[in-house]
This record gives sequence, structure tokens and C-alpha cells, in this order.
Amino acid sequence: MNKTFFLFIVIASIFCKSQTNRFIYELNYRNNSSEDYRKNLMALDINPTSTKFYDYDFIDYDSINKNAGESVSRYSTKTDQIVVRQPNSFRNNRYRDFFDYFIEKTDDEMKWILFSETQMYNDYKLQKATTEFGGRKWTAWFSNDVNISEGPYKFRGLPGMIFLLEDSEKNFVYKLVKNKKSHQTYDTNEFLETHYGQLALPITDKKFNKYIEEIFQNPQRMFSDKIKSGEKTSFKNETVESIDELNRKKTMLQNGIKGRYIYIEKDSKPNFENK
Repeated sequence: MNKTFFLFIVIASIFCKSQTNRFIYELNYRNNSSEDYRKNLMALDINPTSTKFYDYDFIDYDSINKNAGESVSRYSTKTDQIVVRQPNSFRNNRYRDFFDYFIEKTDDEMKWILFSETQMYNDYKLQKATTEFGGRKWTAWFSNDVNISEGPYKFRGLPGMIFLLEDSEKNFVYKLVKNKKSHQTYDTNEFLETHYGQLALPITDKKFNKYIEEIFQNPQRMFSDKIKSGEKTSFKNETVESIDELNRKKTMLQNGIKGRYIYIEKDSKPNFENK
């Protein structure tokens, strides 16, 4: 990342009232140290009236749809880390995708401890800070040179942009790798505020977890009506034509539900044990 160019983009944003400054993070994440990392690029859009964090793949699919003039390609989050908030606010709208589409409103103010310890990263001098959030202990490295009090996911409130962020067990590791500028505010309504026309239903974290846990108990019911009506369905390229075949897929379906997301807020994740 070229430091001079990066700072030009940030400073120029002061004079443009409708643009999007996009910061791209590389996210490596896993359940524990026995697993390989999953990897996603994440977009942090800083707009005049909002801050948005979401999977970068949405942008690629959105580009395909705009070129086609219709929603021919759809993408669903792999990370469960879609958030929107107003500038300088800890109040987040978190969008959750699991068959249906939901919106969860949360207040996530974080208490940071700042340290004098510093390190260099791509010619930037970064300062250390720590906090506890979501049942994990976090270390952030931020730059006073970039006067934007934002970072990945719900992490914000430091006196500068967060460049590096990880939990104490290194199960979630974010690195700022690139930035881009758009002269117009990037419209995410097609895939974020709605999911390709599917409106977000208000929900709480507790109710969202109950919803997933109930699906986990009997995942076959999501497909049984379709099969009873004479239609077919398929899982991992295997065609299922009867209820008996569907019932034999129960364990596979349950494993898919358990493994769909790695929950960043582990103190409020669904409970699949003894179910």
C-alpha cells in the first residue's frame, strides 16, 4: 500500500460529500487451532452518512448483475459479519442470512486500553490497543496518521484507523491490504439492506439462535414438502427423491448447519450441543 496515495484518498474525502472510501481487509478465521483457516476479503465502506462492513464477494456479484441489468447472480455471506451503522456510532444494524433474511439492532460500545507499544506496517506507524468483545480478547493496531475512527466488523472508537486486528487465540485475524475510492456513494441496497429483494425481518440475537437451533433439530422439514409434492432436491450432487432418502441425509444437513458460520461473537452463538 502506497502511504502517500493512501493519505491523499483520505484527505480528499473531506472535500467530496458523496463518495465512498473503501478499505479492504483480508480475514483469516477458524474455530480453533486444529483447523485450517478460511479466508475472505471484507469491504469497509466509509460513506458520508454510513459505515458498512461486508463480504467483498458481494461487490463482484453486484457488478455482474449491473452489467446484466438484472439479478442473475446471487451471493450469500460466508462470514455472518454484515453490519451498517451511522458515522461515529456504536449502534449497529447487523444483517443475518439463514434461509430467511434478518436485521438485528445492537449497541456495541467497546472500552479500549491504549498502550505505548508501536510497530511499522507498510510504512505506517501503528499503536497497540486491546479490548474484550463477544467472549474474546482482542488486540488492535491503529494508525494516528489516518484520522478515521473505524475498523473491521463492529470494532471502532480508537483515535485512528484499525489496520490489524486479532483475537488472543488468533482465530480471527484481519489485515488492511488495500483501499479504493468511488466518486459516488456505493449503493448496496440490492444485496445488503435487502437480500436481492428479500426484506430483512427484525430479530434479536436470542430469537435468531432459537430459529437456527430449531432448523438443526429437524433440517429435513425444509425440503420435505417439496419431495411430497413430487419434486426432487439434491445435496452435494446427490439427487433425493423420497422422504426415506431425505431422512438419511439428516446428519449431513446438521453438519452443514453447524459449519456454515464461524461465529465471531462466541458468547452468543447458537447451541447445537445435546440437540
